[in-house]
Order: sequence, then structure tokens, then C-alpha cells
Amino acid sequence: MASRTATCVGVDIVRGDDDAPGSSVTNYAIASLKRAVVYISNAGLDWVGGTDTITINLSTALAGVIRNGKTQTVRGCPAVVQAMRVDNAGAQTAFGAYVTLSTNTLTIVPKTDGYVTGSTNGTVTGSYTLIAPLAVEVAYTEA
Repeated sequence: MASRTATCVGVDIVRGDDDAPGSSVTNYAIASLKRAVVYISNAGLDWVGGTDTITINLSTALAGVIRNGKTQTVRGCPAVVQAMRVDNAGAQTAFGAYVTLSTNTLTIVPKTDGYVTGSTNGTVTGSYTLIAPLAVEVAYTEA
């Protein structure tokens, strides 16, 4: 079993500071939720579902783009994501991933026939080109 660190290849801020209310709003902690999409790659490494532990710190990925001196705390993300790769013969293959979130760390398990824990574990071959990275929608707050 190998421990693999996923690579952040991009972040899109969907709703950031422009969407946050003033601090006098009732239930400010809920109202101040911001959203982003974090794009994740295997960076040329093989990912073996069910064998490898694949992780990424989403707070670190967000901080690398936002750079406002605040701490981003991940509040949630979906349990499923999908990506597309192309092999050396040019054949495209979609794969899903089941993900779990613990504090700010996302753990990824590649799947070949679905998105849930009962789906078949899959391998993302590092030598194949990832043409559409995993895209994880992230809800976060800042302080």
C-alpha cells in the first residue's frame, strides 16, 4: 500500500468575498459559506483504488490561490467526483472516485464503474494523460 499525495492543478472561486454578508447578519457562520472548485491530478503517478491512500489538503490548495492571509476551513464537499483520462492509443476512459473528508484532508479512492464504496476499485495509470482532472466542489469559510 502506497501513500500518494494528489496534486492541485487549479482552483476556481465560484463565490468568494463578494458573496459573503456583513458580520452583523444573524447566523453569520452559515451565511459566510464560500464555494470553490479544486482540480486534482495524479501528477504522473499510478493511483490504485483500494490499495493506495490518496490525499490532498484542500485548505492548502485554496490558500495557494486566495492568498489573503486568512485561514480557509473546509466545511464540506461531495462524496463523488469524476475525471477523464486518455491512454497511449488515444482511447478516452472516464473514472469516478469516492471521496471522504476529514477536517481539511480529502481522501480519494478511484472507481471504474460508479461512485460509491461498493463500486469496483480502479487504477489511474500515471503514464496516461489526464485530460480532465478530478473536480471537487468545496464549501469553505475564512477567518
